[in-house]
Amino acid sequence: MCEWREFRPQQKLLNSNFDGYRLTLEPLAQYSLKFDNNIHVQKDIDLDNDLYTYNGIKGFKSLNQLYINNNDLYFFDQMHSIQKINLSSNESLSHLQQPTIVYHLSKNTLYGSMIFITDSLVFLCDGRSRLFILNTNNNSKWKLLHEEDFDEYLTSPMRLLHAVYYEGYLHAIIGFIQTECKLFWVTFSLGLSSEIKLTRRRILNGKKWPDFVSIESNGQGLYIAAEGFYTFTFDSLIEVKKEEISKQLVVEKIESPLHYIWSQTHSIVEIEIDSKTDESQQWSVNMESNHLKCSVNDIILIDAKLYDNIDPKESSYVITKDKSNLLTITLHKSNAGSFWNEIFKEGQAVSGDIKMNSLPETTNNIEEDDEIKQPYNSQQLEECDQYSNDTDNFLSRFDGDKHCITHQALIYNQILFTKLDPPSLCIRHDVDGVIWHINSIVTNDQAPWTHEATLNAFGYVQASKQSRKFISTPADYSYALISDTSTHLYIYKQNSPASNLPGSSLRNRKSGKVVESIAKQHMISLENHCEILGLITTNERTFILTDDQLFIITI
Repeated sequence: MCEWREFRPQQKLLNSNFDGYRLTLEPLAQYSLKFDNNIHVQKDIDLDNDLYTYNGIKGFKSLNQLYINNNDLYFFDQMHSIQKINLSSNESLSHLQQPTIVYHLSKNTLYGSMIFITDSLVFLCDGRSRLFILNTNNNSKWKLLHEEDFDEYLTSPMRLLHAVYYEGYLHAIIGFIQTECKLFWVTFSLGLSSEIKLTRRRILNGKKWPDFVSIESNGQGLYIAAEGFYTFTFDSLIEVKKEEISKQLVVEKIESPLHYIWSQTHSIVEIEIDSKTDESQQWSVNMESNHLKCSVNDIILIDAKLYDNIDPKESSYVITKDKSNLLTITLHKSNAGSFWNEIFKEGQAVSGDIKMNSLPETTNNIEEDDEIKQPYNSQQLEECDQYSNDTDNFLSRFDGDKHCITHQALIYNQILFTKLDPPSLCIRHDVDGVIWHINSIVTNDQAPWTHEATLNAFGYVQASKQSRKFISTPADYSYALISDTSTHLYIYKQNSPASNLPGSSLRNRKSGKVVESIAKQHMISLENHCEILGLITTNERTFILTDDQLFIITI
């Protein structure tokens, strides 16, 4: 059974007193490496007319062309070679050596993509049908360990989305479009003598290109964030059983002028029945673990089996006598976090409706005692902050063997950006950006995702950057960076010393308190006005790649 989860941020990681970013003119050291004339970064795929669609553009345009491993940078050039920029040496950043070629892909390569899975192993994809596994131990040239052609299963273009290594098995996910969006999950075994064999193939289908795809670090599950749902359609090892169509819920309608309205949250289901009269009414309510019976003046209104089990001891009902007699029944779910598609399975009941806002609350569903006060309210948001999504976005965890969704959450707010190292999503919460880290499920009571960090007011500031292309943050989340399509970068430091002068201090004018640290904003203009093609952020540096030049900014 799928377990519904909520995105509940930790209050201790939210700063309700955040006072905004201060624009600073403090210089940041900037270095650059101009490539030789024959070195140019590979371009995006030229899509055919039938692929020039929402899914095609989302999946194969404006991709990050820069990769990092063991502190060295890599990129594909226009001749389909992998170029390495050596940062591990003791060379000064102002005297970096020209990129060197570590591996050549064939001339018919469509679009190169790669993912480092260990310090010495990397997956390569040629964009057409072939997947390569290489050893990177030799710094000068990489060694091919295995090559697999999936021409009979895939259609080009295709792109490598994620890969992991766990206990002798290599897992990789490839995305491609064939009428629908498809995810091709392949597993290889790595023998003691470095013998590699393809052991399993799995395929998932979906309507929309995913915002985020990540294989669980133990290789047991798969996380997908996308509009709508994905389903398994093929598994070479375990047969994919078609989901049995459940018997249609049969609830006999009781003709009555009264009707009910129901809603639900993470833990309760609430039913309201208005008698529409101020005359005294004799209500009767009987609640069992999976059944509800309700009547007024001995006239049965509800006598039906519930959609899921409840806790009768915790459940209750209240009669409000005002201008009319209103009955409110509160049912406590036995399986907190489960989502009820209907309220009754079978039986008889008067007609009813669901409240429009009755889906389980997400990040705003916090106990009153733990109420989180934000420094902004909805009236302070500007037009650029408005985010509207016409279709539902879900984050789902799939079990790789059972082919079913084990955990799922509805993403109410905007996904600001995603990361694969470690796998995480930044989802807007009010004006903030909340980092959700993806976990490997080991026990049933383990949360599939946890609130790892918060980028203060980042949801607000990024909304005004209409020309943004890349967004990233380093592993320590000390700053966040937004790059425009070209030229401009915006760095938002979360906590910086209020003063760089020893013995000096900064005080708040209103309260008089000494301010130890403030949040700063840096605006940077690159000397090269070419399109920004790649971006990598580390704790100490930011790397920006254009067509023929690399920029390094020390943070």
